[in-house]
Amino acid sequence: MNILISLSETDKRVIFVLLLLIIVTLVIFGYIGLLITRVMRWQGKRVDNYTHDVVVTKVINNKKDFVRYANKKNWVWFFKQAWKPLTIILIAFLFLVIRNAIARDWNYNLFDHKKTGFGTLLFVWDFADPNIYKEFFGIRLIADWPPLINTPHWEWDAWVSYLFVPAVFIGSIWYLIALQCVVARTIRIWQLKHSIFDKSLDNYNQNNPQNNQPLNQQPNNINNINPNQPNGLNQ
Repeated sequence: MNILISLSETDKRVIFVLLLLIIVTLVIFGYIGLLITRVMRWQGKRVDNYTHDVVVTKVINNKKDFVRYANKKNWVWFFKQAWKPLTIILIAFLFLVIRNAIARDWNYNLFDHKKTGFGTLLFVWDFADPNIYKEFFGIRLIADWPPLINTPHWEWDAWVSYLFVPAVFIGSIWYLIALQCVVARTIRIWQLKHSIFDKSLDNYNQNNPQNNQPLNQQPNNINNINPNQPNGLNQ
């Protein structure tokens, strides 16, 4: 408490800004993590859908064939998801190259906030201003809100960046989601190949009468299917 009282207003302001940045960062990463988890779970279940029938009917009854079949389906789904964002990105770069070739201007600044860049549509603060930084316990940290040097405004000279930057941004996010989906399905394939085809005695008890009786019914769920177990399918 004495340390807090002895701090100057500038030091208190720095601490407040740092705490605020930490809280906002944690919240953002928390929501991103939640979204990634849901997408991973949703895409993983796709593997169950497109492999269920071939496993239940014993068209596939070993790990090798299961992995080969599931991976083939997995990459087919990936190419279906990935070709659109990659096409958007490719068209955007071709458009930029053609524009620069026609104008003979290869120094076009796509992110300039004054005249030709996408930054003209954004609020821009001057973080290079030395007056906003203070020494705090020997560390140079930002201690004040930087001055605003640009407010959103339209510039006709920046129309190329207005098309290029959103197209590449959207295409990149779309493609990263497709990559995440293929990773989620790959993880699910690895999990299923063991849970379906590996024999296990983890929950087996010889003294349990139920374990000595044939199973006549099984839930219609790929997680409960084991082609190595006799009478494991509905008769």
